[in-house]
Amino acid sequence: MKKIKSISALILSVAICALSVSPYLAVKAPKAPKLTLSNTSKGIKASWSKVKKATKYVLKYKKSSAKKYKTAYSGKKVKFTDDNLSPGASYTFKVKAVAKKKSSAYSKAVKIIYLEKPQLSAEEQINMEGITLTWRKIKGAKGYRIYRSLKSQNSYKKIATIKSGSTKKYLDKTVKDKKTPTQINTYKYYIKAYNGSYSSAKSNEASEIYGYYADENTPLYLTIKKGEVYKDIYNKLSSYYATGLVTWKSSKKSVAKVSSVGVITGVKKGTATLTASVLYEDTVQDIKIIVTVK
Repeated sequence: MKKIKSISALILSVAICALSVSPYLAVKAPKAPKLTLSNTSKGIKASWSKVKKATKYVLKYKKSSAKKYKTAYSGKKVKFTDDNLSPGASYTFKVKAVAKKKSSAYSKAVKIIYLEKPQLSAEEQINMEGITLTWRKIKGAKGYRIYRSLKSQNSYKKIATIKSGSTKKYLDKTVKDKKTPTQINTYKYYIKAYNGSYSSAKSNEASEIYGYYADENTPLYLTIKKGEVYKDIYNKLSSYYATGLVTWKSSKKSVAKVSSVGVITGVKKGTATLTASVLYEDTVQDIKIIVTVK
């Protein structure tokens, strides 16, 4: 009888031990992911940190004025772009991780204003006043930031901030070379719409030549690098002189050569004068282009 009692006591103590240990053996809930949002050309991109042992993620969103969240995405990926949104509207997103039967808490809710990607165009003014940029109004924008670079460079600099969301045009007067007004440069631009701390995706890149309007008494100036092939001037001259170009020639082919269709190539350091004979109002005019190769 004593033996049976001792066995029963042993079983009871093991059971109590198991109960006391079981909370430590239970599966812990995963940590909440960290969520970031950004405007893209296709919609709002949500991305979040990967959580260890998570089997899926659930992304929720709502218009900031709404009460209830809707599911935007449920799956294994750690990013999602929502393209079913209203331009100019404010949205709030949150995400949680799921590991087996346990879910994390939702991430901190993140707010964003959906600003569409602007479409940009650039055109030089015939009066040599500068380069005019135009775009359509972006819903929800409070203004636009304008960036510029030389075509030969990859680094952009912000040149202006427009503090009105209804503005759709900007004249860049700073492209004019004061010492040499007909100095040819090709500039490229992009813009971003903004509202407070929120920005749209970059617009398309728009490029334009400045300094290509000339006559027989006013030469153009072009600076290129050795080995560089420059094609832009032909397109601009042929559009300006609607009847087209007649002939091209170079004073020093060893420095800068030009093809029959106006493609200019820098051969070696030095200066050469190119002559473009153009037909304008039934008269042939010779446009001089002084090319410096560095």
